[in-house]
Amino acid sequence: MRPSLSITIWLLLIRVTRCPRPYRLGHEHFWTSGTDQGEEGTFFWLSTGRPVTYTNWNAGEPNNFRYENGEEEHCLELWNRDGKGLKWNDTPCSFETFFVCEVQ
Repeated sequence: MRPSLSITIWLLLIRVTRCPRPYRLGHEHFWTSGTDQGEEGTFFWLSTGRPVTYTNWNAGEPNNFRYENGEEEHCLELWNRDGKGLKWNDTPCSFETFFVCEVQ
């Protein structure tokens, strides 16, 4: 599936504002407003309430990993896990990460 123009612009803004050299990206995590807290595996955008229709998950994600304290992964983040660019990962909503602002 081809990403929408708004997603493409959003990812470009990340690179321009946070990562002036995209190929030197570290292993930063970027919070998005995506979540599956309403129904496991069914992601929607908190900012709009609309379902997530485009996906770009890291291999093996989303996996809803359960931590020793019982916390599960219900929030969607962008993560440069393998140094191959930003892809999606589910993460606990309590984790503090960088965030992305939508610019119009």
